[in-house]
Amino acid sequence: MTATPLKAQLPPGPKDMKVKQAMNMGYGLWDYLKKQQQEFGDYFTLRLPGQGPMVILSDPKAIKDVFSLKPEQYDASKTQLPMDVGEDNTVFLNQKEHQDSRKMIIPPLNTNRLKARAGVMHEIVTEHLNAWTVGDEFNIPRLVGDITLDVICYTVFNLREGDRKDTYKRLMLGWLLSACSDANFAIGSMIGAKRYRGILNKRYLKRTEKRDFGDGEKGLFPWKQAIDLKVQLADMIRQDIRAIRQRMDESETHMLSILARATDEKGNLLPEERVISETVGLLIGGHETSAATSAWFMLWLLKKPEVMQKIREEVKACIAQEGGFDPLKIAELPYLTACLNESQRLTPSAVGTVRWLTRDARIGDALIPAGACVFPCIYLTQRNKQVYGEDAEEYRPERWLEGNKFGPNEYFPFGGGRRACVGMNQARQQLRIIFAEFARRVAFDSVHSHTQEWPTPRQIGGQTEPEEGVLVTVTEVRPENTDFPANTIRQKAAHTA
Repeated sequence: MTATPLKAQLPPGPKDMKVKQAMNMGYGLWDYLKKQQQEFGDYFTLRLPGQGPMVILSDPKAIKDVFSLKPEQYDASKTQLPMDVGEDNTVFLNQKEHQDSRKMIIPPLNTNRLKARAGVMHEIVTEHLNAWTVGDEFNIPRLVGDITLDVICYTVFNLREGDRKDTYKRLMLGWLLSACSDANFAIGSMIGAKRYRGILNKRYLKRTEKRDFGDGEKGLFPWKQAIDLKVQLADMIRQDIRAIRQRMDESETHMLSILARATDEKGNLLPEERVISETVGLLIGGHETSAATSAWFMLWLLKKPEVMQKIREEVKACIAQEGGFDPLKIAELPYLTACLNESQRLTPSAVGTVRWLTRDARIGDALIPAGACVFPCIYLTQRNKQVYGEDAEEYRPERWLEGNKFGPNEYFPFGGGRRACVGMNQARQQLRIIFAEFARRVAFDSVHSHTQEWPTPRQIGGQTEPEEGVLVTVTEVRPENTDFPANTIRQKAAHTA
């Protein structure tokens, strides 16, 4: 018998109004997604304002098909990010342009250059911790965001201190908070992210041409401050691009210098706006993802102090073996890595990753029609009991140390396939160093320490964070040389003297 050919059609889904579905995806989204999965299975369709239908997937077989799609089968320019990053950013590029762009950006964020940055990452974390006192109160995603902005200033601009670094930090944080506001994301959701990005970018370019920097303050319209701050930030980046191109110093390894000196296939330097776009994209990826990931990781550690203690013991053992804090060794510690993996498995910062289909595509058991978005859902997939066992809903880091091999279509907190996050290795390295030092040197108290209740997740800047962040109070700050061998402490004291 001849098999009946599949008909391209959308899987079933909720019948609520588009606005209501969008609201549910913005606030309390994890419970909403679980409810739809329970009702419709591993394939269901959501319909949100300002865009085509979104097919949510949590079947590993289907996700493998999504990550195997050929570049001509989807259109990255339709990515639902309503922030004006610039349409030439790698995220929005297709086919060969996208491949060439990744080849330019990925190497500086990996291999030996990444290893070389580990020491400076640790220095930055140490500077922050040394400034703390008992009683200080912090919101963890904003705190880690501040640390990662310092890392970004070094990685991207080669700046560790000074007025220019402080100005970059102020403008970057101000632009991020304004561009990621609920109002801007709501407008983007209603009229379509690509259309909204285009409107914002035209206003930005017009203001740039006039050298109209604005005052950087909030205005009547929610986009006013974001445009002001982007014009100011881009002007600083443009000044640095031109200085780099005057020097053309091939020994420079910071990201802006590499991008500013990069050429296209014809040997021409990239347009300044393209370099600015990629730089702003690195800012979003380096800051927002780490901030959101840190919030959930800290929640797990606050609720499971025995896990934090085991991390501390592992870090202490490494220090004893190495004779000091070796950030590269620390960033590779197996239990610390397992703890971060488990947090990103159960509480990922990104809900999922997207592909907007340009033609009908066979995805798992379904034939999804062109014009739809296929959305591998990180949250639902990484709680699959058939993959992770009956305890899939439990935070158990040991599962990563038991010889389990979870495939790239079963565990993908940074996306997957040709479009996996370019900065994931740097993000994970800096988070391991940060939390190793939290475990070794700091004791925190928090309302979250004394309850098993979890805060409501909400979308902030395209990432999922606890509704009000994670507020903590510092109850102890141990000295920088805590757990160091005695001879190492004596050598450091002699060197200082």
